Amino acid sequence: MRLLALEAGGPVLGVALFDGADCVASAHERAPQRQTEALAPLVLTLLQAQGWAPASLTAVACGVGPGSFTGLRSSLAFGQGLALALPGLQLMGVPTLHAWAEAFCPPDQAEACVLLDGRRGQAYRAQLRRQGAAWSDALPAALLDLGPARAAAMGPVLSDLEALGPQALDGAALARAVGRLALAGDLAPYEPLYLRRSEAEILWEKLHPKP
Repeated sequence: MRLLALEAGGPVLGVALFDGADCVASAHERAPQRQTEALAPLVLTLLQAQGWAPASLTAVACGVGPGSFTGLRSSLAFGQGLALALPGLQLMGVPTLHAWAEAFCPPDQAEACVLLDGRRGQAYRAQLRRQGAAWSDALPAALLDLGPARAAAMGPVLSDLEALGPQALDGAALARAVGRLALAGDLAPYEPLYLRRSEAEILWEKLHPKP
């Protein structure tokens, strides 16, 4: 299997290529709000460097969120576009919060609480348990209103890297994690996981209040 793994739910875009179980190449680009324009060139550059034609791919794994609306839509649509051009291409969705745990937790860590910035004083939260080569939800992913007391009660979290800004994040590590989890069967439906409404929906309701 030749697998393309994508993670674009945050400010850093990550891409990885797998040949079977082996990650043979990966790259990332700091692209806050620019995932749409940066994704295709980054994928093409990585494929060319590896000497792979796009038609040689057999699967695409993509982080499905929660995360940036633009980034999730762009990466998932990119995979769907490839599937239209390459009949038989397998599309695999991977929970983004699982990918964070996989990328940044030590291999012997059995549990993880992932807490990522959801903006507007909110955070995406997942309480996870390691299950073989994958992760399972001890608590379902949720969007929390974070006050200081709630943050202190969450315990150890994977939020320090994100708090330092995009320059601190290794998006390639996240893409590699997406690929490993897809191959391990840690899958979700291939559609964006939104835990709140988009800005467009909220603005529409403000401009068109119900009578």
